[in-house]
Amino acid sequence: MKTSLNLLAGILCFCSVLSCDSEPDNFSIEQGVEYYPLAVGKYWIYEVDSTIFDPTGDSMVIFSKTLVKEEITDTLLDNEGNVSFRYERFERAADTLPWQIRKVFTATMDGNQAIRTEDNLRFIKMTFPLKENAHWNGNAHFDPSLIVTVAGESLEMFKSWDYQVEELGISDAIGTFSFEHVTVIQESDAENLIELRKSISKYAKDVGLVYRELWILDTQCIEACTGQSWEEKAEKGFILRQTILEYN
Repeated sequence: MKTSLNLLAGILCFCSVLSCDSEPDNFSIEQGVEYYPLAVGKYWIYEVDSTIFDPTGDSMVIFSKTLVKEEITDTLLDNEGNVSFRYERFERAADTLPWQIRKVFTATMDGNQAIRTEDNLRFIKMTFPLKENAHWNGNAHFDPSLIVTVAGESLEMFKSWDYQVEELGISDAIGTFSFEHVTVIQESDAENLIELRKSISKYAKDVGLVYRELWILDTQCIEACTGQSWEEKAEKGFILRQTILEYN
């Protein structure tokens, strides 16, 4: 199975949540669903900074900045009568340029799971109730050996992912905002001599996704690169940081 992601901004779309024994005193409410709000008219604008490692290009490292807007524009009913929310994703290179629609995808609550379906991949974003230190397979609906193409190079992007709720209901400053209740989800933290798969997402209560960071990198440089950072020794892959700028 193979898929191609053009400009890395298209890869920011997955997360989840599940179990533990303790919850902060200020976390009560309805099992955490307020961290993944779904309603027609809601939108989020992000700044996406990406670093792409391209061994075949004129420059080994390509830096880019993109503005991304995701907006819930409609609801749909599936064959079983479940409600799905239609998202439209827009991009532009600067705030002086018009938004250009790039794709359409859906999100829904399926039982106790928040599901996002994009590029024919079904991601478990959250499982309720939210609890700290929970582990789950957020990519259970597709083959983790799926090949993603970045700058003409093939990567097993989802290899060794293991979702976990790292922190629940903490205060955090993200971009220009200060949020009182943020849930931090580590989607992957796997590393060996030739591969790094690191992904973390932050969700704010009543807002949704406010920050995401991914390091999907491969190298064949082992002995000669001893002591080097991944930014120095990576031969293919990408680093991506997505930060909230505006929301409603």
